[in-house]
Amino acid sequence: MNDKSGSLKPEDYARIRKTAASLQEEMSDFLSAFLRIESENPPGNRYRECCEFLGEKMESLGCAVDIHEIPEEALADLAEESRGYPRYVVIGRTGTRGPVLHFSGHYDVVPAGDHWTVDPYGGIVKDGKIYGRGASDMKSGVAAQIYALEVLQKAGYRLKGSYVSSGVPDEETGGTTGMGWLVGSGLLTSNNTDYCIITEPLDPDRYCLGHRGTLWFSLELEGIQSHGSMPSEGLNPIDAAKELLQRIDVQIRPGLEKESAYPVAPVSSRKSTLACTMIEAGSKVNTIPSTCKLSFDWRLIPEDSVQEAKESLLKICDDLVEEKKITRYSYRPIVEVDPNWVTEEQHLVQTLKACGKQMLGIDMQPVVSPGMHDQRFATREGGLQASIVYGPGRLTQAHKSDEHIAIQDFLDGVSVMAAVALELLGFEKETDPEANETG
Repeated sequence: MNDKSGSLKPEDYARIRKTAASLQEEMSDFLSAFLRIESENPPGNRYRECCEFLGEKMESLGCAVDIHEIPEEALADLAEESRGYPRYVVIGRTGTRGPVLHFSGHYDVVPAGDHWTVDPYGGIVKDGKIYGRGASDMKSGVAAQIYALEVLQKAGYRLKGSYVSSGVPDEETGGTTGMGWLVGSGLLTSNNTDYCIITEPLDPDRYCLGHRGTLWFSLELEGIQSHGSMPSEGLNPIDAAKELLQRIDVQIRPGLEKESAYPVAPVSSRKSTLACTMIEAGSKVNTIPSTCKLSFDWRLIPEDSVQEAKESLLKICDDLVEEKKITRYSYRPIVEVDPNWVTEEQHLVQTLKACGKQMLGIDMQPVVSPGMHDQRFATREGGLQASIVYGPGRLTQAHKSDEHIAIQDFLDGVSVMAAVALELLGFEKETDPEANETG
C-alpha cells in the first residue's frame, strides 16, 4: 500500500472507470427508485421521503447524516400553493479533516406536465436510458455525487480530506428555502468548505462557471371599472397592458440584441430574453375591469444588471401613469438575481478540466448557464469563489416530456466526480479493493 496525496496516475483513472462500470446496474436501480419519489415543486411533495432515501444510502457508505427541517420562519415567502409542505435538507459527511469538498444538488422537480410516452414517475430503464421527471434535472446529479464516493471506496481509496454531499429543496422556485438556507445557516460557507460543486445538468463534457441573471416579476395596472356598454366611463387597464407591451418592444427589446461575450449555452441564450408569461384581468364579460396583471420572465446576460433592467421597465410604467393611461401600478418582484460567475483560473476548475480530459478523452468546455442555479448562494452569501457547476445530465433534457439520461452519461459523470474528489482531497493509501474500506 502506497501513501499518496493527489496527482492521479493513468492507473488511478482506469481503476475508477472500471469500478464505476461494475456498479452500473446498482446505480441505475438507485436512480430509478429515486425518480419514483414524486417530489414535484410546487407544492413540495414527498420531500422528507427524498431526504430519508438519500440519507439511508449515504449512511451505508459510512457517512454521518443529518436531516434538517427548514424552520417555519424561513418559509414565510413560500407561494400560497406550497404552504403547509415542510422543507428539508439532508447532509452526509465522511472525514473530519481538510480540505473539504461539498457536492450539492436539489431533489425537487418541476411538475411532470403532459405528452409523456412513459410514466414520468416510473423510473423506466430502456434502450440505455433512464426515464423520468428529474432524470436529467437533476436527480441524476444528486445520485452521481453519492455514487462517486462509493466508487472511490470500492476502488480501494481512503480520502485524506472530507467528502460532503447534500440534497436541498426548492431550487426550481428560487432556492432561498433550500441552498439559500443551507448557506445562510452556516453549513456551507468559505469558513468550513474549500470547494463546492453543484451537480446541475450542464452536460457531462462541460463545466459551468455561472449563470445569467433572472428577473421574475408581476405588474398590476390599475384602471377604472365601468359597465361594458359604456367603456368611456371607465379606464380599461387591458388597453394599457397592450400599450405597455408595445412600448417594451420599442424601448427595451432592441437593447436585448446585444450578444454576450461569455460562453452562455446554448448559443441562442447569449442574448437577454424578456417574455410576458401570464396575463390576468376581468371578472365578467360586460364589465370593464379595474385591474390587469401581467407576469414576466426576464433573463439577463452577464454584462447586464437587475437594477438597470428594472429601471427601464418602471420608466415605461411611470409614463403610462403620467399620460393617464392608468391610475397607478404596482410592481411585485418574484425573483431578482443578478448574473453570477467565477474565474476559470482557479484550482477547482483546472482540476475538473484535467480529470475530465483523462476520463472522457476530450477537452471539456466552459459554459455559463441560461438559467439561474444554486451556485450564487455559495459564491455570494457563502463567500466561496471555488464553486462551480458540473453534473451528468444534459441541459436539453431539462423540464421536457420524456425527460431521460443516458446511462453512459451517468457513468461518465460519476467517474469524473470521483476523480476530481480524489485529486482535490488526496488519499493516504491504496487499499485492497476487496476490503471495501470506507475511510
